[in-house]
Amino acid sequence: RSCDVHPSHSRLIWSPLTAIPGACCVAMGCFFSAEDQVVPLDEPEESDDPMAKLQAKIARLRAELKGDMSKLKESAQKWRYMSTTVGKLAHLNDQFENDLNDEANAHAALTYHIADQDAIDIYEACKGFGTNEEKLGRVILGRMKETIQLTDEIYQKRHKRTLEDQVRGENKTLLGMLGADSLSHYGRFLSYRTMPQCKRDALLFRRCVSGFGCSDKILVELLSTRTNDELRAAAEQYAKSFDGEDMVERIMKETGGFGKKWYGKWIDTLVEFDRDESGEMPDDIEDKAKQLYDAGAAKWMGCDEQVFIDILCKASEETCAAIAEAYENLEETKRSLAEDVEKKMGGDLEFAVLARVRNRMDFLAIRLHKACKGWGTDEECICRVLGCIDNLEVRALHALYDEMFSEEEPPLNDFKALVNKELSGSLAEAVIHCLECPPPKGHWHPKTTYEPSATADADQFRADLEEKFDEEKAMLLGGTDLHGPLKLCNVDEHFLCEGYDFDLCCVHEMHQDPDMSHVFECEPEDVPAAEKLIMALEGQISQVRQDTEKNNMAAEGAKAMYYDRAHSMRCKDNHLLQLCSDNTEMLEFCAQRDAETVHEAVDGWGTNEDKLIRVLCSLTKRQLRRVDEIYAEKYGKTLREVTDGELGGLFEGSFKYFMKCAITPPAELDAELLRESMKGLGTNDTLLCEIVCTRSNKELQDAKALFAEAEGKSVEEWVEGDTSGFYTTFLLRCLRADRHEGYSDADLADQQADKLHAAGLCGGDVEEAVFLKVLPQASEEQVRLIRQAYEAKYGKTMVEAIKDMGGDMEKALLARVHDKVTYYATVLNGAFAGWGTDEKATSRVLGRSTKGYIKRISERYEELFGGSLRQAINGETSGDFKKALLTYIFAEAPGEADSEPPGEDEAEEAPPQEEEEAEEAQEEEPAEAVEIGDAMVPKGVVAGFIGALRSEYVNDEGAMVGKFFDDCQVDGEFVEALTPYEDKAREADDKAAFIDGLAAGWGV
Repeated sequence: RSCDVHPSHSRLIWSPLTAIPGACCVAMGCFFSAEDQVVPLDEPEESDDPMAKLQAKIARLRAELKGDMSKLKESAQKWRYMSTTVGKLAHLNDQFENDLNDEANAHAALTYHIADQDAIDIYEACKGFGTNEEKLGRVILGRMKETIQLTDEIYQKRHKRTLEDQVRGENKTLLGMLGADSLSHYGRFLSYRTMPQCKRDALLFRRCVSGFGCSDKILVELLSTRTNDELRAAAEQYAKSFDGEDMVERIMKETGGFGKKWYGKWIDTLVEFDRDESGEMPDDIEDKAKQLYDAGAAKWMGCDEQVFIDILCKASEETCAAIAEAYENLEETKRSLAEDVEKKMGGDLEFAVLARVRNRMDFLAIRLHKACKGWGTDEECICRVLGCIDNLEVRALHALYDEMFSEEEPPLNDFKALVNKELSGSLAEAVIHCLECPPPKGHWHPKTTYEPSATADADQFRADLEEKFDEEKAMLLGGTDLHGPLKLCNVDEHFLCEGYDFDLCCVHEMHQDPDMSHVFECEPEDVPAAEKLIMALEGQISQVRQDTEKNNMAAEGAKAMYYDRAHSMRCKDNHLLQLCSDNTEMLEFCAQRDAETVHEAVDGWGTNEDKLIRVLCSLTKRQLRRVDEIYAEKYGKTLREVTDGELGGLFEGSFKYFMKCAITPPAELDAELLRESMKGLGTNDTLLCEIVCTRSNKELQDAKALFAEAEGKSVEEWVEGDTSGFYTTFLLRCLRADRHEGYSDADLADQQADKLHAAGLCGGDVEEAVFLKVLPQASEEQVRLIRQAYEAKYGKTMVEAIKDMGGDMEKALLARVHDKVTYYATVLNGAFAGWGTDEKATSRVLGRSTKGYIKRISERYEELFGGSLRQAINGETSGDFKKALLTYIFAEAPGEADSEPPGEDEAEEAPPQEEEEAEEAQEEEPAEAVEIGDAMVPKGVVAGFIGALRSEYVNDEGAMVGKFFDDCQVDGEFVEALTPYEDKAREADDKAAFIDGLAAGWGV
C-alpha cells in the first residue's frame, strides 16, 4: 500500500499504491505523487533485522491511516452537509406548513366574504317588483362554480330558497321549465349556471324526450360531451325528479323505431355509460383508421355502420383524435375522417358520429356557429352550450371559435361581434359579461386543481434534485460555513415564494482531524515499543474506518429524507404561492366592493348602521386595512374618521368605541389607550397594566414611538407622573421592552420560582429587586414554566399568591404572570360581572384581537367560567353594540353563524335536544298564517308588515318597510306577496284608513 525506502538501502521499492491514480506516497517523511514516474526495482534481499521489518510496517500503516483520515474527513463533510440540510428542510417545512394554514384560512374567509356579499346582492337585485338583471347577472356569471355553490348554501340558509329557485321566479317545479315560454332565454342562461350539474343535465335529458318526437341533436350533444360519472349522476337525478322513470329506458325508447336502426344502436351503446376514460392509447390506431376507411369511404355504395359503432362509440376523446389523425395519413384517403362521414352518412347518425370524431371543444364551437348562421338565431343552444361550461372553458371556446372560423364573413368570424349582432338585451349583455369579466381570484382555475398541480411540480423538482445530486459537491459544501439560507446540491432556485431565503443556523461544527500525534510522532526504540505502536496504528485505522462507514451510512440514509423533505417543501411552496396570489386578488376585489358599501352606508342623511356592521365587522384585520386604504383614496377619509363622524349620541360609549378598537391599527390604538389610561384625574391602572404588561417587545416599542410623537413626551415620563413606588419601578422596567422572547429554561424556572417565593410571594416584605430581575425579562414560555414550578413546590398557584398582595402591584403582576389568552378571558369575565357591563374593556379586548385569536380567547373563557362567550355577549350587551360584537366574532363560516348582523332579541343557542323538540312542536302545531296571493304568510310577519306600513306612511319615519324585511330576514316569497300592498298604501289618499282596512281584513 506504500512506496517505502528500505532502511538498509537507498533505493526505491515498487509498491501497489503507485497503481492508484492521485494516491500519495510516504517515504521517510518525503511525499511523492502517484502520477510521478516510479520505476520498479528489483526486490531487496530479505533483511534479518526484526526492527527493520517493524519499522517498514509502521511506515505502511501510517500511510494507510493518513489515507483513511482523508476519507473520514470527506465522509464527515458529506454527513455534515446532509444532516444540516435535512434539518433546514424540516424547519422550512414547518414554516411553510404554518404559512400555508394561515393563507388557507385567509382564502376560506375571503371566499366566504365574497359569497356572502353575493347572496346579499342577489337578494337586493330580486326583491320587490322587477329585477335588477344587470346586478344579478354580474354576480352569477362572474363567479366560479365553487363560489356559486357557497353562495347558494348561504342564500338557502338565509332566505329558505335556492339560487335556482330565485332565478326561476314563480316556476316552482322542474316541469315548469318544460314550457317554451316559462322562462326568458336570459333566465334560462342564469338557471343553467346556478343549478347543480346532475339536476341540470337530468332536466335537459327530460326536455329532449318530452313532447312530440325527440330532440336528437341536444341528446347527442349531452351524451357526447359528458363523462361517464356525470351521465350516471344525471340518470340517478332523473329518476328522483321524474317519479322514478328510468332515463336510459326512456332514451332508448325515443331513439329507436322505423328508419333509425343504426342511430338507435349508436345511442344504445352510448347510454351504457362505459366509454373508455383510462387515458391509455390503443396500439392499433392505424388499423382502426384503416377499418373505418374500408367500412366507409372505400365502399362504392353505403357504409358498414357497425364498424363505426364498434370503434368510435366507446373510444376516449384522445383515441378518437388519434384515429382521425391516422385516417388522414392513410395512403388511400383524400379527405379527413369527418369529411368522409359527412359524405357517406346522413341524418342523426351523421351528427352523432361527428360528435365523437371531433373533440369536445371543436364540437361545441361548431354548435355555436350553426346556432347563429342563417335565418334566425338558436338562443337556446347558445344558452345551453355556454351555461353548462365554466368561465375558463368559455374563454377557451371563444378563442377556439375565432380561430376555427377566421375565414368566415363578418360577424361570423368573431364570436363577440356575433353575439352583439345576433342577441339583444340582457342575454347579450350576460354573454359578453361572461366573455370579459375578471374573476375575483384573477384566474378561472378551480381550487381543486391546486394540490395536484403543486404535487406535479414537486415531483419534477424531486426528479431534478436526484439527477443533479453530486456526492463530491455535497462533500465540498460540507466543508464550508453552512450558516445561512438553504443550499440544495446543484440547485440554485429553491423557492417559488419570496421571503424564505433567510439565514438558518448549522449546529454541526466543521470536521477536525482527531489527534494522532501518539501514533505519528513517536519513534519506537525497541521491538516491544514498535509492536505496541503497530497495535495502536491498527486500532486507529479500524476506528477511523468504522467512523467513515458510519458517516457514509448516515449520509446515505439522510438522502431519502433530503429528497422527501425537499419534495414536501416544494409542494407546500407551490400551493402557498397559488393561495397567496388568490388572496391578493380577492383581498383587492373585496376591499373595492366593501369600500363602496361603506360609502353607501354613510352617504346622505343618516347612517345605515346595519350595513356598516355587516361590512366592517365581518372583515379580518388584513381586509380592514386594505378597505381603509381604498376608502381614503376614494373619499379622502379613513374608516376611523368615518365611524367617529357618523356614530355618536347613544353609541358613544359602546358601538363607536368598539369600531374604533376594531378599525385602528394595533400600535396606534395602543398609543391611544396608553394616553386614555393616564389622562385627566386619576389613572386607569387596569388599562395601563394591560398595555404595558401584556404586549410583545415590538408592540410596546411601536406604541411608545407613536405616543411620544403625538404627546411630545415619552410614556415613561407620563408613568412616572401618574404612579408611584414599586409599582412605578415595575412598569418602567417592563417598558424597556426587552423580554427574552423565544427563550425558556426549565431548570432556571425552578430556581426563579424559589426566589420569587422567598422575595415576598409567600407573604411578608417584598424584595423588589427579585421581582424586577425575573418577571420583566422572562418570556411568556418562561413565565409558564415558573408558574408550574411554583405550584408544584408550594401547593398554591402564583395567581393566588399574587392576589394576596393586593393594590396596583397585583394588577401589574397578574397581567405579567397570566398567559395572554387567560388574561383576556379574565378581563372579559370581569367586564360582564356585577351590575352593568364594562363595554370599553369588552371592546378593547375583542376589537383589538384578530378573529383567530378571539377563537382562542372564547375557548379559554368557556374553560374557565363555564358559559360560552356568545351567551355572555347575548346577555350583557344590546343594540348595535351587540350586533357588532356577534358579527365580528362569530360570522365567519357556514354552519357557525349567519353573517347578517344578529337582531337585538337573538336568543341563546338551545341544546340540540331542545332544538329538535321545538322543531317537532312546530311541525305538530303550525303557526297561523294568512293567505295573501299565492303565499301563506305567517301572522307574525303580517303584523310586522302592518306596523312597518304605519311607521313609514302614517308616521313618516323613513323606509321602515324595507328595514322590516331586511332586519327580520323575511322570506322572499312573503316579500313578493306583501310588496303590492305597500305600493297600494303609498298611492292611497287616506293611508291610515287603507292600512287599518288591511289589518282588519287579515285579522291582525
